[in-house]
Amino acid sequence: MNDGYSSLPPPADDLEKHKKFTNGTSSNRYFDDIIPFGETEVREALEKEVKKHRYWKGKAVKKMNFEQLEMSSCLQYTLESYTEARSTSEVTEAVNMAAFADMGGPSSSHVNPWDYEVLPAQIFADQVRVLEMPGTSMINPCSTCNSDGTTHCFHCRGYGTDKCSFCRGTGMKSGVAHPAVYTHPMVATFPHADLSRGYASSSTAMVRQGSNSYGLGTPMHFMSKTGVPPPGIGTHDLCYMCHGRGVKECHHCKGGGKKPCTACNGTGSVRTYTRIKIYFKNERSEFFSESEVPQKLLYHATGKEIFAEEQPYVLPITKYPLKEINDASRMFCAQHLQKCLGVCRVIKQRHQLTAIPVCKAHYVMGSEKGFFYVYGTQKMCYFPNFPSKCSIL
Repeated sequence: MNDGYSSLPPPADDLEKHKKFTNGTSSNRYFDDIIPFGETEVREALEKEVKKHRYWKGKAVKKMNFEQLEMSSCLQYTLESYTEARSTSEVTEAVNMAAFADMGGPSSSHVNPWDYEVLPAQIFADQVRVLEMPGTSMINPCSTCNSDGTTHCFHCRGYGTDKCSFCRGTGMKSGVAHPAVYTHPMVATFPHADLSRGYASSSTAMVRQGSNSYGLGTPMHFMSKTGVPPPGIGTHDLCYMCHGRGVKECHHCKGGGKKPCTACNGTGSVRTYTRIKIYFKNERSEFFSESEVPQKLLYHATGKEIFAEEQPYVLPITKYPLKEINDASRMFCAQHLQKCLGVCRVIKQRHQLTAIPVCKAHYVMGSEKGFFYVYGTQKMCYFPNFPSKCSIL
């Protein structure tokens, strides 16, 4: 949130509600977490795994005998806290009078950023929304241009002319200055050039005579003093873009020496308002009870939902027969509330307990013995020691 926005603490009544649930406990609940697998289901799961990885040929799998199927459940406890944090930022932009009129003009009423209701597009999904807070828009004079609507053109230094890029400021089609402008005896009578009035990114100076401006030493500058062009050149030798002047109209200010103010878009006024940024974030914590199947595989497994609850604030599970589930629930609830306290507002919480079925299948195939696991309601297989491909043909 370090992007120019100032974080806002949640309302006081929300903090009191938050603290109320910090040390609470849930009521007694009853659970059923056993999902048995039969030999047929285990064999079907194995056949799908064999086709995928080709451990053995299909005929060999059908001859496999199962000595024992050990059923167990891996319990997955999940807690999600959907939170909302807000921050504000002062914004200045060019005024749009038509849009400002549609909004009803400025308002003097004070609005608390937390009083403005903003609903997420989808619950328990991360998202960010940026909105203009009602009642904060005001029209002010533009401080950049002092309400004039225009600013000084720094590219041409306010003179409205720029060096001709076609002749490089020489006034000649060839791009090289005519020698006569340096050798003619009247060059010494040229008025002193203002060297501070050079072109952008160049050391070439320019002179002005009335409303006309010339590049120093260009054919047109020579003619303005002598009345004749430099010896040996005609109009066909002059640059066809600047006609021998060495300068052209500044394309940044269109020759005016001033540009429309970018802060107010030339209107002389700016609109200031408060922008509010809402961060919807879903905090998620997961715990798996001890299992012989690696936890990274269990993340993708589904099971039987034996308990689920969704409330503004949920209380930790305390009556489940497995102590580590109660401890994990209590720890996650405390951590989520502690993390949110004074920083963000809890919109809703939900937690669930899922029993992921795990079957340890002991098999005999020819002279080989071993075991593998079938887990999840999708009936996925896990081999602790992968057999070599086509080890039994």
